[in-house]
Amino acid sequence: MPALLYRAGCRRAGLAVLTASALLAGAAPARAIVGGSPAPPGRWPWIAALLQADEADAGAAQFCGGFVVAPRRVVTPGHCVAGATARDIDVLVGRTRLTERGGRRIAVKAISVFPGLVSGRTPGLDAAVLTLAHDAGVPALPLARPGEQAAWAPGTQAWTMGWGRLNARKSPGGEEYYADRLRELQEPVQGDDACEGVYGLGMVEFPYRPAWLLCAGTPGDRVGTCYGDSGDPLVVGGPGRWLAVGMDVAGDACATPGYFDLNVRIDQISGFALGAKLTAKPEPVAAPRVTGRLQAGSRVRCTTGRWRGRPTSYAVRWRRLGTRPRRLPGHRHSHRLSARDAAAGVTCIVTAMNRGGRATVVARPLRAVR
Repeated sequence: MPALLYRAGCRRAGLAVLTASALLAGAAPARAIVGGSPAPPGRWPWIAALLQADEADAGAAQFCGGFVVAPRRVVTPGHCVAGATARDIDVLVGRTRLTERGGRRIAVKAISVFPGLVSGRTPGLDAAVLTLAHDAGVPALPLARPGEQAAWAPGTQAWTMGWGRLNARKSPGGEEYYADRLRELQEPVQGDDACEGVYGLGMVEFPYRPAWLLCAGTPGDRVGTCYGDSGDPLVVGGPGRWLAVGMDVAGDACATPGYFDLNVRIDQISGFALGAKLTAKPEPVAAPRVTGRLQAGSRVRCTTGRWRGRPTSYAVRWRRLGTRPRRLPGHRHSHRLSARDAAAGVTCIVTAMNRGGRATVVARPLRAVR
C-alpha cells in the first residue's frame, strides 16, 4: 500500500511542511477538499483556519484547519503544530473566504499536544489544542464523548469542510490550486471492517487502530479531503445539534478511489481537549549556547537555554560543522573535541520535553577563527 499521507498543506514557497516520521520531534503535511461544493457563509461558525503568523495574506498563510471547542481553545492535529512555536501560528475564525475582510485573526498563546502522541503510546490520536490569546467570539462545536458511538454508526451521513487543495493531482500546467472559499462535503461514515480492509495495520509512523481512527467516504468516488484539510472536523447531526465525531488527519493521496479519509476519533481526545488544565509544550526564550575552548582535547559544554512551559527533561545532540555536517556520538551536555571537531567547529541541539510536547533548538555554533 502506498504510504499514508498527512493532509497539511503549503500554499507558498518557504514553508517547511513537516513529515510523518517527525511527529514527535517535528511534524507532517495536511490536505483540501476535492469535489464537494462552496459552503454558505455562517453554516459552520466554529471552523478555523491555521495561518502562518508572518504572512499577512490569509489565502497564502493557511496550512491546516481546526475548530473552536471553547472560547479560547481550538482543536487541530498534532502534526500541524509539531515543530512550531505559538508565535508561529495565528488562528482565523468567522470568515468563509480567506481573501475577504471580516472575522478575527487571533494569536496563539500556547500549544498542547495530546499526551499519548507525545509519548508515542497512541500515535494514531494525532491531536493538539491551541490556546488563543483572546476569545474566538464564535460558538463552540460540541465534541463526541466516550459511549456515544451510536451517533456515528456505519452508514451515518456526515459532513466535513475546509480550505484544502481543490485538485487531487497537479494540473496539466503543474499547478496545485487551493480553495479561497470554504468548501463542504457530505460523506458516509464507514465501519471498522471496511476501514481495516483498506488500511490494514496502517504505517509504522501512523498505525491504523479502530479505537483511535474512523473512516469516512464512498468507495470508488473521486471526492474527499486533500492537502490543507488536516484538522477539518467530521460532524454528524443537523443545524443546532452538530456533533464532532472525527478530525481529518490522513489518507492515501487525495480522493483516491477505493480509499477513505482517516479521522481521529473525537471521543478519544475530547476529555483532553476540554480538560480543566492543559500542559503547554516548551517554547524557547533564549537559545542554548556552546561554551568552552575550541581546541583538540578540550571539553565544551552545551547549556539548555531558557524555556517557557516548564520542561521536565532535555535531550542533547552534538554536530560537527562543515560542508557535510556530521552527527557526533553521545548525548551528554558536554563533549570532548577531536582534532577534526576543533578544525571544523561544533554546535549542539537541545530538545526540551514535557507532557504537552517537545521543541528543538540549535545552539549558535562554536567556530574556529580564520
